[in-house]
Amino acid sequence: MYVLVGPGAQDSRPFRTAGPCVERLAARLATAATEAQRGTLLAAFWADAERRGTPLIEEAAGKSGDRAVTFLWRGHRATGQVLLLADGLTDHDDLTGSLLDRLPGTDVWHLTYLLRAGSRGSYKLAADISPGGPPTDPRRLRQRLRALCVFADADPLNRRTIEAGWGAEDGSSYVLPGDAG
Repeated sequence: MYVLVGPGAQDSRPFRTAGPCVERLAARLATAATEAQRGTLLAAFWADAERRGTPLIEEAAGKSGDRAVTFLWRGHRATGQVLLLADGLTDHDDLTGSLLDRLPGTDVWHLTYLLRAGSRGSYKLAADISPGGPPTDPRRLRQRLRALCVFADADPLNRRTIEAGWGAEDGSSYVLPGDAG
């Protein structure tokens, strides 16, 4: 899927990283004294995400030109897992690598990739609200995730939608600032 070209060429594969925005939220939540304060922090986080639009794109610490791109999903008590289907980021042979993580004790589901400036792509998200939670058996989990792909849809917090062809549902897109070259 990804190619290294020439001697000493850098591997251009995206990799998962910690999202600065989620790390800041987690630190603030850890110091919140009451549930009311936690609720206020979460409400402010979601209001900011809605205002900015998603995915959240931030400078990557110590990585000149790279961006931390955080995909978000606002879950509820029935959300068991959330799957990101993104061109060039999702390995369709191992969908578990594209599952969002839940910030414990919150409705925040997140997945951050470190991507090069100027990168762009399209994606969809799918939330699994099946009763009983995700299967623990790897084979059954793979089957569940493949079935979940059918329900993937555009990101509700992203204003950049793309029209899908051939009767497929529309998706979302992201465009990182900077030059990809």
